[in-house]
Amino acid sequence: MHRNQNIQNTSLFLLLILVSLGLLTSFKTPGLIVLQDEKVNFKPTGFYIAGIEDDRVNKNAIAQLQVKVQAGKTTAQSADLQGGPAPAIGKFINRNLPKDETQRPVIINIKELNITETPLDASRVSGNVKLSLAFGLQKDYGTETLVNYQGGFTYTRLTDNIADAETHLRKTVVNSLAFFNNWMKANIPANVKLARNVKISFSNYQDKQEGDTIYYAANRPLTWADFQSKYISRSPSYAAGIMPGFGYDEQANTNEGTIYVNITMKTFLPKSTCWYKYGYKDDVTLNHEQRHFDVVKIITEQYKQKVLAQHLKPDTYEAFINMQYLDSYRDMDEMQKAYDKETSHGRDPYAQAQWNDRIDKQLRMGTRL
Repeated sequence: MHRNQNIQNTSLFLLLILVSLGLLTSFKTPGLIVLQDEKVNFKPTGFYIAGIEDDRVNKNAIAQLQVKVQAGKTTAQSADLQGGPAPAIGKFINRNLPKDETQRPVIINIKELNITETPLDASRVSGNVKLSLAFGLQKDYGTETLVNYQGGFTYTRLTDNIADAETHLRKTVVNSLAFFNNWMKANIPANVKLARNVKISFSNYQDKQEGDTIYYAANRPLTWADFQSKYISRSPSYAAGIMPGFGYDEQANTNEGTIYVNITMKTFLPKSTCWYKYGYKDDVTLNHEQRHFDVVKIITEQYKQKVLAQHLKPDTYEAFINMQYLDSYRDMDEMQKAYDKETSHGRDPYAQAQWNDRIDKQLRMGTRL
């Protein structure tokens, strides 16, 4: 009885082996390629790899490898990176490329990755590795593309040495990292996308030869000769009128990772918009209009102070400069209206004297009214 039980157990074990062998031959599981460690021979210049994304259109297995089935014969077999291309390359980079997270975070997008092989003869196989990547800078709003890479290897291997495919794939990955590192070295000094700091400076525009437009200067007050418009308002509230404004020109250049921005301010007044009514050509009227021009200069200086007070970043400095300009223009409009209302367009001597003092103090001190 005991002997029969052993025979039954042995028979069951053999049956399980046969079933297992049948399963192995019936289900052709794609082979797995495991990237071996290979320390890169450079330190990343100003970046670290923050992530890998698989953007391939065709996400099938990356390789069609020639596998020996018998003497002198091979067959194509699908093979993929263990865990998938993005995780596998990510792990390889994390293990072999130094990572300094104080540097710029870079995302790699895999656009194309494949290995194809064809038999040459009974003992040799020809292979081709293709790799296409996009390197981008990780931002709060997404990824900003920096540069694309296309590379690969054409190789010949012995039929028995299938591991050569992994070797050439690994070298292609290392070459792509070296390519990007060299690109960073060349581009960090002057590429605005890689800038990490912004420095703002201001200057005031000065016209070489005065034409119709007057650009504000402390030693260049308005005169009646500047009132050259043929238009005259019919409103009894106005004795004269001018239309001053302010704008700016911006120039930027990048050096050693810093964007240097110079903003040239223009506080201006076209003579062709200045007019006065007959009978009001006096010092009181001229002073009132001069103060309108002074108010614009005050707003111009406040605009400078507001911009300089900000710790601006490369991605947002232009938007802030533009938005602050619009805000300051509204401030100018409100101040001009308040000035005219409180002085009754210059007809209230006491209020006009108060505004004269406030404006003079503001021009001297450069502080908010």
